[in-house]
Amino acid sequence: MIHRAFSKILFILIVLLFISTSGCITPVQETPTLQPVSDEYYAEMDAALDTYILNIDEQMKDITASVWSAARELDGMPKDGQAVNLALLKLKSEIPLSFEVGRVDQNNILTAITGKQNSQKLVGEEITTTPYTEDDLRAAGSACVISKFVTFQNGDRGIKVIAPVYDAEGNYDGTVQVSLNIDSLFSGPADELRTKYGYTVWAAQENGVILYDEDSTKLGSDLMNPSSAYTPSFDAAANDILANESGHTSYLFYSEAWNNLSQTNAVWSTLEPGYGQNWRIVLTDNTPIPHEITERTITPEELKAFVTNAYVYALKEGKNAALAAFNDPRGEFTDGELYIFAGGMDGTVLSLPYQPGLIGTNGWFAEDLAGVKYVQRVIARAEQGGGFVLYLYPNPSVDYSTELKLSYVIPIDNEWYIGAGLYEHNAPFSHTVSVDWKLRNELIKQVRTMRYLAAVEGIPAVTDMMMDPNSSFQREGLYPFAISGNGTILAFANNPAIVGTNQLGSLNSYGMSFVREGISLGQEGGGLMYTLAWDAEKQKEVFVLDYVEPAGNDTYFASYMILE
Repeated sequence: MIHRAFSKILFILIVLLFISTSGCITPVQETPTLQPVSDEYYAEMDAALDTYILNIDEQMKDITASVWSAARELDGMPKDGQAVNLALLKLKSEIPLSFEVGRVDQNNILTAITGKQNSQKLVGEEITTTPYTEDDLRAAGSACVISKFVTFQNGDRGIKVIAPVYDAEGNYDGTVQVSLNIDSLFSGPADELRTKYGYTVWAAQENGVILYDEDSTKLGSDLMNPSSAYTPSFDAAANDILANESGHTSYLFYSEAWNNLSQTNAVWSTLEPGYGQNWRIVLTDNTPIPHEITERTITPEELKAFVTNAYVYALKEGKNAALAAFNDPRGEFTDGELYIFAGGMDGTVLSLPYQPGLIGTNGWFAEDLAGVKYVQRVIARAEQGGGFVLYLYPNPSVDYSTELKLSYVIPIDNEWYIGAGLYEHNAPFSHTVSVDWKLRNELIKQVRTMRYLAAVEGIPAVTDMMMDPNSSFQREGLYPFAISGNGTILAFANNPAIVGTNQLGSLNSYGMSFVREGISLGQEGGGLMYTLAWDAEKQKEVFVLDYVEPAGNDTYFASYMILE
């Protein structure tokens, strides 16, 4: 009996050893011990944090000044009508980080708003996400009220900047409210910080709600809620950060791939962006070290063939079997940085072999470091029948450093799609060079200014100004243009030879139509996107960041900056 029991135990141990060595069981890693950090090291981090906070503070001061000034212009003005609409549109043009700008009456009913159709549907409804009263606004004095992090009623996420409006007799008459893209507020300077100094940041409200993290899935989550992603040392550090206005600490944190623990050192300070909020801004040194830039190892044609093979597999085996295969990090559809991802047309993540924690989450509003809503761009491409799309995304083969990714996507049916991507390691704005966030902001301001001027003076007047290099909204390094809904170029000073021609079928070397993609983005309400565009001066294709907004009458205004 003992011999038989021993044989069984020996057999089980052999099987477990085989499974472990085959990679099915991850060996338990010994927990590292926190090491001391010198005062000099923390001082260097503090200096970088001070510069970063100054950038955020300056942006918020500019934003709150614009909102307060607009509120004074609205004093004594009716709550709706053309004059209000123009005032809101002008304010939106001054704040490139805004989603929308709205006028709210004293009963918190939305009376006017800029922007997308899903926002316009809210006119006449009560604003429940930021129900501030007259007493709240008076308590703020001459400062704007800053809301907590919220999900707005149209689905966007961020904060609101709010100022009171008064009627002709000086009585409280409601507010002007700007919904702000908090992700883009932090991410531009954070991208620059990482590239120049090797640091990154995250930010939280005093109550523990995360305002910003490079992992956008964490936005809105609560540091105080237990999570398997947090270690005891991180929990202790988070408590210390929320309890004190400034300081430094160290904690153990899991890598992006969840395959090891390492020490992260952090310093933090507090910023008061306006009345009602204090933000803890935390600088850490756990940024992946950039790897040497190498040429890509597969071609776009091979990428397309890889996705097509997965498409055939999904049709043959069915959705459940296909997703199981796509989610296997050691399966036939995963090869280093080349892997199949899948998602629902509603933004739900269905397959990510290297980031299984994201499966089942909704990434519809996810942005990359430049502000491109990449999930929405991928879905838009899939809904057009499939093709290539560009965005910034962490590369699992280089410690999850953010790189430019060229993906090819195919719709399986009307409910879900698949895709895969190759990383453009040698792109001039990949993981070694940041996107110029200040020029990005100017890009958005330029297009919104053109849209405002069109509302005041008409579209033909603005297209004439686009062709004039000395017009008021021209900026060095930006290239504005206008297109009609059928693809006709209405204005483009950088290449006047194509004005009046239809460019809908004009394709770049990836088979992407700059014009078609721009129209698609404009029809969705506008936003940012990447593409390859022909530069007439350089006589070659260049990577560009393009911003588009609808101007009315089936016309779209856009401008781009070259990312080299």
